[in-house]
Amino acid sequence: MKKILLSCLCLLLCSQIAFSKENNQSSPLQKEIGAAKQLLSSGRPEECEAKVAEILRSDGTNTDALQLHAEALFQLHRYHFAADQAKEVLQAKPQDPEINLLLGKIYQSIHQPGRAVEFYNKYLQLAKASNITEQYKTLVQVLQDEAKSQSERHAEQRGKVGNYLSAVAGIGYMRWKDPQAIRVYVKSGEGVEGYRPEFEEALRQAFDDWTEATAGKIAFVFLPSAENAQMTVIWTSDLKAPALKAEAGLEKSSTGPDGLEKAEILLLTLNPFKEGPIGTNYLFNVCLHEIGHGLGLQGHSPYTEDIMSPQLYTQQGLSDRDVNTVLTLYSAERPSENLPDKDEWGRPLSPQIRSQHLVQAGTAAVMAGQYDKAIEKLESALELNPNNDLACKNISAAANNLAITPGTAPERQQSLLRLALYWQPQNQAARQNLDSMLQMAGKDPKLFAVRQALADQCASSGDNKGAIVEYREALSLKDDPAVKTKLNTLLAKNAIHPGGVPPASTKK
Repeated sequence: MKKILLSCLCLLLCSQIAFSKENNQSSPLQKEIGAAKQLLSSGRPEECEAKVAEILRSDGTNTDALQLHAEALFQLHRYHFAADQAKEVLQAKPQDPEINLLLGKIYQSIHQPGRAVEFYNKYLQLAKASNITEQYKTLVQVLQDEAKSQSERHAEQRGKVGNYLSAVAGIGYMRWKDPQAIRVYVKSGEGVEGYRPEFEEALRQAFDDWTEATAGKIAFVFLPSAENAQMTVIWTSDLKAPALKAEAGLEKSSTGPDGLEKAEILLLTLNPFKEGPIGTNYLFNVCLHEIGHGLGLQGHSPYTEDIMSPQLYTQQGLSDRDVNTVLTLYSAERPSENLPDKDEWGRPLSPQIRSQHLVQAGTAAVMAGQYDKAIEKLESALELNPNNDLACKNISAAANNLAITPGTAPERQQSLLRLALYWQPQNQAARQNLDSMLQMAGKDPKLFAVRQALADQCASSGDNKGAIVEYREALSLKDDPAVKTKLNTLLAKNAIHPGGVPPASTKK
């Protein structure tokens, strides 16, 4: 009964725009706006939108024109563009009941019942009581009940289906440092073969769906230019790119110390299989899928009903498992702390992926000042993949920091500093700290004989990494064939080296 009532109300509550009467109705501008309004009233929203867009090019701040433009866009089902215009009007006229009403209808149309109720309630506070306001009171109650029921239903279902995070980890778990304000720039598709305005509407809806599904834990800020954008979306009709043909889209990410830093999404405007127009519904799924990649879901789900499945035909938007997976990735506890050793297909994770998981856990430990834990995790990571530069840098930092931490035993300090220099010979802070400690112990770090003796001492005690560092330091002071032979022998025994190759001598 509620669904029938909701449908009826949606049909009954057609919009009526109240325009400002402050301006001179006889002015040329107001006459143009009046003509555009007449086009909308006579059921010609496309012509109205084109006419108002032209007016706004000469006067982009006129609230009457902006409000009329928002209404025309709404009738053309370009809801996100309508919302952009309506929000500008709202800033100028926050107490205007009609613009609040329009925003309520826009958010209802883009499946954001919470925001729709917010604006409908504001309208009801501002508008005079009438039969129309009574109908909206009923609509608000229906929306609230439906939203609550839907939320409870999804919560129950999500508790059953689990997630597929290990299957989409790629080279590791990567995420945005501030996922509630990811800055997005969408490049205009004007002039691109096959592009239609409704494509961007589908794209914006896809962004909205990720935000709604995660209850705002992931959200986006849309920018008018590429400057300062973190995620960029580009429309293309290039059917020659094999990667684009696979999914009708392509996402490329770059990372930094804090995780994801940049993402670029390419979206095809032509159907890669029929080489003709692409359907809006299919494009919508492609948008959801590529945004998922951009959020850090680097691989694919093994379940065909998920939007992160490699095949996009039968999905009906985001699945509960999709939502579980991204929420797990962005949970307060880093997912790398309790990682599975197999993916969702039951296959062992590759050494590269397991190494990256350990690097992330070790990096988190460094940031938390848990240096012993960091060293343990990062050494395990380097056993799996000695080529991981971030692991080399972070274990060097952890060892150096632990060496100078109050309470670290003096006999351990030198060993830690040599470990720091083994994994990162360019760590000048560790080198200076080691030299200072040697001087305090009455040993001159600038003497070849001292470094050679220290190297021999490390080797005899089984500290091969420390011996390698001291032999290298000795060779930086004097080129000695016997020391070279000892160094090469140790390098041959110690199979794991920074970058996967024996480190060269570091000249001072």
